[in-house]
This record gives sequence, structure tokens and C-alpha cells, in this order.
Amino acid sequence: MNNKYKIILLTLIILIGCNPAFALNQKRGDSFNSASDVHWEEIQMRFKGICICPRPPPVFEEEGEVWEYWEPFLVEGTVSEPYYSPYQGSYIGSPSIDELGGTNSSSDAANVTNEYTFAQAHAWLFTMMYYQPCEHRDYGMWMTEHDSMWQDDEMSAIITPESAGYANKAAVLACMADAAAVNLGYTLDFMPQCIGSGGMSYPMTGRVQDDNIVQANNTAASRLLYKLNRLFLICDPADNPCGCNYTPIWTKSHYKVHVIRPGDRRPAYPVGKAAKFYDSGLNPAYQGAKGSNDEFLWMFYRKQLCCTCCE
Repeated sequence: MNNKYKIILLTLIILIGCNPAFALNQKRGDSFNSASDVHWEEIQMRFKGICICPRPPPVFEEEGEVWEYWEPFLVEGTVSEPYYSPYQGSYIGSPSIDELGGTNSSSDAANVTNEYTFAQAHAWLFTMMYYQPCEHRDYGMWMTEHDSMWQDDEMSAIITPESAGYANKAAVLACMADAAAVNLGYTLDFMPQCIGSGGMSYPMTGRVQDDNIVQANNTAASRLLYKLNRLFLICDPADNPCGCNYTPIWTKSHYKVHVIRPGDRRPAYPVGKAAKFYDSGLNPAYQGAKGSNDEFLWMFYRKQLCCTCCE
């Protein structure tokens, strides 16, 4: 090979290595499709009776119908590669900042304390049910790459000062009861510090002490859901038929979730359900059924208990 071709080949190698759009290991997948990725049978709409809600003068009160259902309202991506979006199946920024990348330490680490997973997370809150009985205006977007508290366990305590009270072995062991309950179909709302088989809600960061990458990513997604509650970015419509209450301490039983990337699984489970119930064949090497491995997308539903007279 003469020098001319060597220079051309070297130039191509440099361009491919520097530009993620041409990288051989570029992440990719199917973009989110509400028609197929939302499991509409999960909505389970029920008529519960008649309600009367207070209204401003001169009306004072208004009658309506009470409806209970599960609203698909939040899509979350938890990713090992920063700025990759399993929601879009492509990049939404440069993944070249290694410090923001996800990590998974396998079980052959030196000891259990070194077994962990770190994931960035993206949240898209938007209405997927049009003309539903009740709608609320708590929709937006969150990206943890721009959230310094998500990267640092100590900094996250700024918004979760109570987490210091749970930083002990006794609190961790207590979460075993929550794990057992949620896997039997019961959610212990009086233990908001626990995410079932996912472990602790705190610290509210992307670092999870679990090397099971599916379970750890589920925990990271649940932590972000809790964080959005804590920051008053989403409200809980199951608390008040006449409105939507902000709940900085989340009510876990008002949410359920299923995974849709890298593969789609049914049904939706309470937050903290053990990954063994749905992870078989979900995250194969390199590429799953609908997206790259280690890049997850979760569909969250929240319980609605609303009076049709009020938003």
C-alpha cells in the first residue's frame, strides 16, 4: 500500500473514531410509538359515582362524575451512554463526555460494595390520552446530564435531607419487607424510602448499588419519578378527586411501570417489582428487539381518581 492510500485510510479511521454518527458501535433503536408502546389495556377505566367539588363564587360547588383509571403520562429513558435517547432511537447531544457515561460493575468485583450501576435518565411528561375525563398541566422534560445533583450522592441531599436518617444497615434491611410485599402484589406506601426489590430511594442519584443492570435501571427510573414529585414538577391526581395534589413524599401505589426498550414486556408492575418477572431475553448483547442493549425506556402510568367537573 503506497503512502497516498495510507494517509486516506488513516484519515477515515480518525473521522470515524471522532464522530459518533459514524462510529461502528453507535447506539440505535426504534423511536417511541404511542400506538404500540403504550399498553392501552392498562388504563382500566372505572366509573366510581357522583362527586361534588367546591368552586369559586358565585358557583360555590359543582357536581360531576368520579372516574378512576391509570393514565399513561411519563416516558423515562435510563441510559449508559449520555445523550443517547431510546425515546428517539438516536442521539440528542454529544456522547463524548466520558464523565457523564453510565457504568456497570459486575459481580466479579472485589467485594459487594463495589457492585453498582450508574445511569443517566431522561423524562418526558406529556398527555397520551386525549379527551380523557380529567387533564392536568404538569408536563415537561428532565435530563440528568444537566443535573449536578444526579451525579453526586452528597449533593443530592440538598433536596432530600431526610436521606441521612436512612443511611444505615437497619434501613436497608427494612426494605426487604417492602421487596417481599411488592413482589406479592402489595405496595407499602408507608415506606417511601424503599423501591421494593430495587433497594433504597436514596440517594436520589443515578448510582445504584446493584450490578443487575435491568433492576438497577428500573431503580434509577423510579428515583427520577420520585425526584419529579419532590421538585413539584408532577402532581398526584389520585389524592384528591377535585384537583391534583403535589406530593414531595411520593405515594408509590399510585404508579405502575413496564419496560419498552430494548424490548417490550407486559404487563405493567408496581414500582420496585423484581426484574426476574420481566427481564428474560430483554437485554441481549449489543442489540435488543427494539433498541441497543443497556439503553432502557420505561412507560409509567399514574392513578387518576378525578371528578369531571374540575381540572
